[in-house]
Amino acid sequence: MMSSFDLLSERVKKALNNKGFKSPTPVQSTAIPNIKEGNNVLLISPTGSGKTEAAALPVFDTIKKDKRGIKALYITPLKALNRDIVERLQWWGDRLDLDVEVRHGDTSSYQRRQQAKEPPDFLVLTPETLQAILPGSKMKKHLSHVNHVIIDEVHDLADSKRGIQLSLALERLEELNNNFQRIGLSATVGNPKEVSKLLLGDKKPKILQEKGSKSSIYRIKTPKEDSDIEEIKKRTMLNEKRASELAMIMKLIKNHESSLIFVNTREIAETLSSRFNLLEIDVGIHHGSLSKPSRLEAEKNFKEGNTNALICTSSMELGIDIGEVDLVVQYNSPRQVFRLVQRVGRSGHTLEESSKGVLVCSNPDDITESSVIVNKANNNELENIYIRTNCFDVLSNQIAGLTLDKGTIKIQKIHKIIKNSYPFSNTTKNEVKEVIKQMRQNRIIYYDKENKEIDRTNRTWQYYYNNLSMIPDEKNYEVTDITSGSSLASLDESFVASFAKPGTVFIAQGKMWKILSIEDQEIRVEEVKDPQGTIPNWVGEEIPVSYEVAQKVGKTRKEIAQKIERNQKINSNEYFLNKNALKKLKDYLKTQISSNYIVPDDKNILVEITQNEIIINACYGHRVNKTLGQAITSLLTSKIGSSVGLDVGPYRIKLKLPKSIKEEVIKEIIQIEPNHLKSILELSLKNTSLFKWELIKVAKKFGAIEKGAEYDSFRIEKLLEIFEGTPIYKEAINEIMNNKLELEKTKKVLEKIKNNRHQISVNQEKTPIGQSGFSSYEELVSPDKAGRPIIKALKERISDEKTLLFCLNCKDWNITKKVERINDEPTCPKCNSKLISALKPWEKEEIKEIKKTGKKPDRIENNANLVLSHGKEAIKALVGRGIGPKTASRVLKNFPEEEELYKRILEEERKYARTHMFWD
Repeated sequence: MMSSFDLLSERVKKALNNKGFKSPTPVQSTAIPNIKEGNNVLLISPTGSGKTEAAALPVFDTIKKDKRGIKALYITPLKALNRDIVERLQWWGDRLDLDVEVRHGDTSSYQRRQQAKEPPDFLVLTPETLQAILPGSKMKKHLSHVNHVIIDEVHDLADSKRGIQLSLALERLEELNNNFQRIGLSATVGNPKEVSKLLLGDKKPKILQEKGSKSSIYRIKTPKEDSDIEEIKKRTMLNEKRASELAMIMKLIKNHESSLIFVNTREIAETLSSRFNLLEIDVGIHHGSLSKPSRLEAEKNFKEGNTNALICTSSMELGIDIGEVDLVVQYNSPRQVFRLVQRVGRSGHTLEESSKGVLVCSNPDDITESSVIVNKANNNELENIYIRTNCFDVLSNQIAGLTLDKGTIKIQKIHKIIKNSYPFSNTTKNEVKEVIKQMRQNRIIYYDKENKEIDRTNRTWQYYYNNLSMIPDEKNYEVTDITSGSSLASLDESFVASFAKPGTVFIAQGKMWKILSIEDQEIRVEEVKDPQGTIPNWVGEEIPVSYEVAQKVGKTRKEIAQKIERNQKINSNEYFLNKNALKKLKDYLKTQISSNYIVPDDKNILVEITQNEIIINACYGHRVNKTLGQAITSLLTSKIGSSVGLDVGPYRIKLKLPKSIKEEVIKEIIQIEPNHLKSILELSLKNTSLFKWELIKVAKKFGAIEKGAEYDSFRIEKLLEIFEGTPIYKEAINEIMNNKLELEKTKKVLEKIKNNRHQISVNQEKTPIGQSGFSSYEELVSPDKAGRPIIKALKERISDEKTLLFCLNCKDWNITKKVERINDEPTCPKCNSKLISALKPWEKEEIKEIKKTGKKPDRIENNANLVLSHGKEAIKALVGRGIGPKTASRVLKNFPEEEELYKRILEEERKYARTHMFWD
């Protein structure tokens, strides 16, 4: 019987024989004939199914060595993937006498010159590298010969601006060489047709979806809490629940030759790794903030069998080659069906062998969520990937690129090119003109209004190459071990600003490190033994639970609750649970039912009102709950005249209030008119830190703000004055609406509430379900014993903080001082008044305004009154991160002792770190 390999040339068949490939995999059988025919394809199949060779072999077969220029591009999202892909592709290139090379940010200038002089036949690169070489005079000439472009891990690019930027880069490449073949490789996604359009546009792509014969076996396990874990508890300082989970994971990896332990955040990866280290168990760790040598060493040790377990995050979901995997352990819920399928798919040695995944969780919400996700995975019900449209910052970047590609270019031509890209297919000519006007204002391009054309300026080149990547800029600090001189990891600016100073102990690679010095974005450290180090803060961590998964969690809660009330037998296998997991879930629901509380489910919202806190139990997922929460806090703030704190999860919205509120008020506010939602959000977002952050980020991508400008150096009022109504402002609003919030689904929820299809019930006290959702992570991160080293580090940091003292009495004296140098009762040296406000060092503009108008804002007056009443203790509270006069007043209530004062400051800083993006 003829196979797809028979369609390939003799030289390729010979190489296949040398490699030991006797027959094609299912995906190769489907893909090779279609690619040989020249079709544009999106190839969808699981990890390890042979996608790379399925795409590359028919392309290699068509490349003619005697022709100059680059004949094929292979685009991958990660440099780490480049490394593995290049090794595999170079093997084929060597056998077929074809030159396969790689190019990315770490490629030496010598190699780049050589590639410009003697281009390879086949070039492996990242999306950003394609952006970099498109305008180059020599490389542009070589790219004009490209006949095939393979885009790997399309699913990873599709839901980000990197994918949108790449879609326009491919249209620019099309301008050099009309109608090259496009081949996309993707893991299984919920909406393949739309994903195919992102990179294949209107090229009539064929979607080749190969599920393969490989099956996955999932099991959700909750450990039994017993006395056998006393030694683990003692050495790790974890509570019984978390120590039991650790013991279960240890047993699982002991019973398997090679295991991947997936967690959802880098913080949990570091915490879990540190607990294994305390038990002297050798487990590797791998995540995106570790240094490249650290990641390479972890991969090598696992692949060579030097360590049989590796703790990892989503960085390991993509196809990095780490050898054979027996088992995947998912610690807590994976949050998304797609992630579970990708992660567990990494196990199983052959296509015929089932992948095995064990989900270890003890929290009832995690157990229910995991059950829903496993059920959806078995039914192939994956989340849809949302593709953003009309991204003006990407458009600005690519218009600059077009002027570098072509020189003078008509606006009509620009519009024609960008409309071929799916994310810009509905962009109007007027929108293009708006972006061009903004670019002209930023002096990035020359705009000839009369001839309706643009050209580059002397700023275009710098602007374009400073913004090759659409990944948001975040200043990172390199962490260096002074003993070995090796690079360990990189820390985000927010963590360094909040917690890091000489003497601070933190966790990286699962070990404790003490900071010795911080200079020029380098942190020099030495290893210490301290089980209570701080976990670094890494951005972009939270994996959102979808509306669909959250609704099914609500349905499952209702289903099990009804069976409990009817005394019906519940089969644990029906929900993929072990007996302990089912018992934990039943006990959780029984506690709610026995207290005569409503069980919040897919159609029932339970509101719990206490003195200064409201919890809205709503099974709508992260983004819908964020949207509801943002709208509710906005309306509450305007009604009570005070700020409202917001914390959001997929099943709860928590509101912190300065005073109690009536039941009727909150019920009325939740019943928002659906058509008013967008305007409420737009109005409220203007005053949030989230919007300020997004506005600055977009303005930097437009070149309107310098790339290295500090976030705290801008006032939101000034930014609004400059950018309101511009494409920068519109893009910032759209980015939040589409990426952080979920407008359309929230409107549908509000319609259901309005039509009584979803009911609201109110309780005047807390319920077990309402209170269970905000503590699970802290149990792992925070040991049972209070962290005195952390309090000590906080004291030292606060002593070292600077504050701007200003006399509100004479208004003629101000000085910036470190807290440690301030007297216990600060006094103005000019008028002897003690009415001194302690401001942030960058708030000098506020002082000028007070002197000019004579008006004292309430916030600053309240600040001064606190200092008058509490002296230096008030200043210590006010310099805390995210602590204003109202929060400081709570911290200082009843004149706490010194240690209690610092504990309160620490608690408020932690609250702020979790919720500051959504404070009005």
